[in-house]
Amino acid sequence: MSLTKYRALFPFLVNKIYLNHAAISPLSTDVRDKMDWFINERSFGEIDFYQDMLQLREQTRGSVARLINASGEQIAFTGNTSEGFNWLVNGLEWREGDEIILTDVEFPANVYPFLNLERLGVKVVFVKNRRGVIEPEDIRAAITPKTRMLSISFVEFLNGFRNDLTAIGAICREHGLLFSVDAIQGLGAIPLDVQAMGIDFLSCGGHKWLMGPAGAAFMYIKPALFQRLRPAFAGWLSVENPWDFFDYKLEWQDDARRFEYGTQNFLGIAGLGASLDILLRVGVPTIEQHLLILGQQLVDGLSDLGFSFLGSPDPKHWSGIYTFRHEKAEDIFNYLREEQIYPSLRDGAIRFAPHFYNNREDIHEAIDACDRALRKLS
Repeated sequence: MSLTKYRALFPFLVNKIYLNHAAISPLSTDVRDKMDWFINERSFGEIDFYQDMLQLREQTRGSVARLINASGEQIAFTGNTSEGFNWLVNGLEWREGDEIILTDVEFPANVYPFLNLERLGVKVVFVKNRRGVIEPEDIRAAITPKTRMLSISFVEFLNGFRNDLTAIGAICREHGLLFSVDAIQGLGAIPLDVQAMGIDFLSCGGHKWLMGPAGAAFMYIKPALFQRLRPAFAGWLSVENPWDFFDYKLEWQDDARRFEYGTQNFLGIAGLGASLDILLRVGVPTIEQHLLILGQQLVDGLSDLGFSFLGSPDPKHWSGIYTFRHEKAEDIFNYLREEQIYPSLRDGAIRFAPHFYNNREDIHEAIDACDRALRKLS
């Protein structure tokens, strides 16, 4: 199936151009059908079909593992990206004076869980960006003998800068730092390999580039980190024998399921699994190349109209996010919405975030609409 044919899975696109996947994605008919099946079973079917739920969960876990080159035992489902980072920071032992490195362009989900450690005397150090660019050597320069961890986004949410996780991971290994990644703005659009990149911990929500329902997310825990990360919460599903209800022994599950301590969002996990099936079928490397082509079209077309591109001048740092400043950005954004073209407005800039089913015609129409807006506003 060509990429164009996948448009039929998204009926929302009829007479609309959706370019806001960095915020939230429309659900495909495959995802909706899977979630409808789940709701019908809960409403009219067996009602208690827990074993089927578990099977769906494990299938989705396997798909997540394939996506990032991990094993299912290293994946735990969560409710959102922030929850994953809270598991991380609250599961480790900290000493007063320990340092954590972040950058000054992170989305707050990858900031506040770490700032919450300041009450324990942990210091958060922010590496400054250089006009939207994060230089690995600036990260290296921020490391001190007290640094214990770096947490960074795969792709920065505002300007779409794709961090060089391989180079950053190598720096972390060289200095013995834990390497944590917020993957939500890249995973599903750009290939990611936790093993090749040396990632110790990863957290990712499913409602953006993974095109799943909100409230279905996951985290990855590297085996070397696993025994150091003590669950901050415990529940009946955290333990080795959860169905032995009166054997009150806190013996943790021997894999990442120890962090899945209670009844989960099975509906969301089912929908996420259906979406991952599509992405894996298309192939993330194919999606990446398609998005880079659409991105170049956006950069060329909008630059000609006087927009300033906020991303890197080097396409190797591009992703699926292309953000532009213009003195009339808010008015242009409102005009695009009237024309049923849907980017987002972030920090006074227009952020375009196409996905694999968008095509060159969509981008041409978006650029043309920006031109019409400028003519109208002049």
